[in-house]
Amino acid sequence: MKVAELYRQKSFVFSIEIYPPKTQESLERLKIKLKEFRSYHPDFISVTYGAGGSTRENTHELASYIQNDLGIEAMAHLTCVSHTRLEIETLLEQFHQSGIENLMALRGDPPSGKNHFQRPSRGFAYAVELIESIRALNGFCIGAAGYPEGHVENPDKEADLRHQKAKVDAGAELLVSQFFLVNEFFLKWRDRLHRGGVRVPIIPGLLLPSSAEALFRMSKLCGVSIPGSLRAKLERFADDPGALKEIGWNHLEAQTESLLREGIEGVHLYALNRLETVRRFSQLIQPVSGRHDTYSENPEKYSIAENSKIPMTV
Repeated sequence: MKVAELYRQKSFVFSIEIYPPKTQESLERLKIKLKEFRSYHPDFISVTYGAGGSTRENTHELASYIQNDLGIEAMAHLTCVSHTRLEIETLLEQFHQSGIENLMALRGDPPSGKNHFQRPSRGFAYAVELIESIRALNGFCIGAAGYPEGHVENPDKEADLRHQKAKVDAGAELLVSQFFLVNEFFLKWRDRLHRGGVRVPIIPGLLLPSSAEALFRMSKLCGVSIPGSLRAKLERFADDPGALKEIGWNHLEAQTESLLREGIEGVHLYALNRLETVRRFSQLIQPVSGRHDTYSENPEKYSIAENSKIPMTV
């Protein structure tokens, strides 16, 4: 099933993102773990694409395993990095032959050792070009990435919003956000896209912030703001893994509970292949079963004012 249909059929969609290991031994261990993921009832699982396509074979193998062996809808990531148009067409045919109907189309990060992304020879420079190419085949449901605080490489936030809409106009059927730690950024970004005519599901991507070092690094890399209270706690307990985990969970729980009150249509969990994260997070989202409407059904109810502040109790 194409995942866009899931959002039309269900009031809430729970999806998980994993990454493919580089070795076959680690890949087999992850497959065993994914059998346990299944018991927490994700609606679909997305599989990332290694830098420069470095794990593309494992991406395909994992996505095929999830789709065909586990019986869970799989969404395989595909990037422009280091690929010609012909290579992209070959990869698309491989996904099609494996029964994979869902793709996350991304530009991708610059190859290792490069500071800036450059168009590959006979390839694509932007995600929107990749989306157009996939859409021309008329066989895949296409997801695209979104940036609530704007793309780190683009200081023009208005242009960034136009680029998001261009992806949808080109054929993207859902937008999944980069992780964020302050709900206000996501909610205002969602509202502005909606006012600009975007009518596809706009899904928050959430991450458990349980490692101070990793979070500070990712925050700088992705241009994601860290609330001062969270930063202070992470710095204070930087050498206490147990305390860091609970600080992270307290923040994620507060984020999730607040977002559920805002009519979100689903959550995309950046699980980092951790079973405990999936298990505990699945318990957080159980209350959505009793909800009667969503943002798409009632945007006036859930839209927030431009100058409002969304409280974050952490």
